[in-house]
Amino acid sequence: MKIAIFVLIILLVGTNAFWFYQALDSGITAAYRDDSIDKLQETQAQLMAAIPKLAASQEKAEIVAAFESVTDQETYEKEGCTWVGWVGLKFGDDDRLLAVSPSWSYQQGVPCFDN
Repeated sequence: MKIAIFVLIILLVGTNAFWFYQALDSGITAAYRDDSIDKLQETQAQLMAAIPKLAASQEKAEIVAAFESVTDQETYEKEGCTWVGWVGLKFGDDDRLLAVSPSWSYQQGVPCFDN
């Protein structure tokens, strides 16, 4: 009888240790995932802000062609933006690139969603 109780106690402690390890590992994994997402969002924001400055001397056709070369999706115009793949391009009246938007908007101030 004492051996059975001892075995049950060992099993209980072992399974609790396993569940503790799983919970700790899941928490660490989630922290790394969240950090990666934050870095990707910051990188995206930097690129979206820098592209219009880099393309200041290019015409609309050149810019659209450059974006079309890296996607197989159809280009279309919608609500003042030219959408190429997952990217919205906002051009001014002089066909100069004003802003770049992602195809989703989690924040205010994204030109292709501010209507």
